[in-house]
Amino acid sequence: MTREELFKKNQQLSTEFELYLLEHPEIEEKIPDNAMIVLVPDYDKELAEKNTELAEANKELGQPIVYVRVERLRASRIEGLSLRVA
Repeated sequence: MTREELFKKNQQLSTEFELYLLEHPEIEEKIPDNAMIVLVPDYDKELAEKNTELAEANKELGQPIVYVRVERLRASRIEGLSLRVA
């Protein structure tokens, strides 16, 4: 996986995670301050391994790590869309 692919996949995954937190604020309350959040997608083993490796290599001394297991990711959260060109 190239660095660009890694970036794009993590960008999409982190955006979806942020949206999930907006809908489920009780999850955010369980995350310790200054924690490193590691997104571990079940559907992409290569990305999961790379994210885990990067977290271990970059965590600060004593910093908690929160591993967020993501079972699946929908193609899009948009359910209806229309454009009006004026």
